[in-house]
Amino acid sequence: MVINAATADSVCNRGIYHIHSTFSYDGHNGLGEIAAWAKSLGLEFVLLTEHDLGFDQGKFEEYCIQCANNSDDVLLVPGIEYEVIHAGAKIHVGAIGVPVLMDKKTISQGLMALIDAIHRHNGLAVLHHPANIKKVLDRQMMDKFDLVELWNTKFDCGFSPNLQLVHWLHRMKHQGPYLVSADIHDVNRFGKGNTAYIDLQIRPAALHVSTVIGCLRHRRYRCRVGSWRVLPNGAYEVPGLWYRLLPLVCLIKKKLYRCAKFCVPKRYRKKLFEIMR
Repeated sequence: MVINAATADSVCNRGIYHIHSTFSYDGHNGLGEIAAWAKSLGLEFVLLTEHDLGFDQGKFEEYCIQCANNSDDVLLVPGIEYEVIHAGAKIHVGAIGVPVLMDKKTISQGLMALIDAIHRHNGLAVLHHPANIKKVLDRQMMDKFDLVELWNTKFDCGFSPNLQLVHWLHRMKHQGPYLVSADIHDVNRFGKGNTAYIDLQIRPAALHVSTVIGCLRHRRYRCRVGSWRVLPNGAYEVPGLWYRLLPLVCLIKKKLYRCAKFCVPKRYRKKLFEIMR
């Protein structure tokens, strides 16, 4: 995987991927609030990924209708984050551009059945936070996905890519395409500095669901988190010399967080996690 790559050509539309509204059991914001927040950041589109838990076809249809009704200023693209068991591990798969809800039978048949069903509906299958489940995935399995989250700022780190994940993907000779996400559940916890952006290479007038899907499918985009620039092939620009130390700091912080999660008494964890954010 190439490091310190140059950025791509200029782009016209900016948005985000992987955000949950109140249609998810753990979302804090309605679709209207998310659209207003996105507009305040100068975004043109939002790719939503609601948890499949609690969804049925009726709720899915209402979800799609409300996305359309709240898309006057910012295009809200409905998506679902499915949880499927593979090799004993829980894997989260984003489904974008799929007009129906996957049934429980398909999900119960496993990861490959879910990905195949998404592709039959001409949708994109996105592997979420692979750093958590990389031990159960091989190159052949990774290649089945249309996109992979190279950097999830909630699960990896807010100020640096996860170099352990980057090196693992490099050893696998996996070429992406990759994107970034902030995995947002509450827009009030995110600002301009730590939101993961996706820039599409299309004219503003051409922005609708099919063109967004097409840009992602054909790698006509680039990503940004703060001062970092990330390309679809996984190459990224290091903003400056001192930023080269951040992946190590990120790794240390993550290990401290996990240690505190299991070792610190529950009544002290919230305060400690606020300090470590």
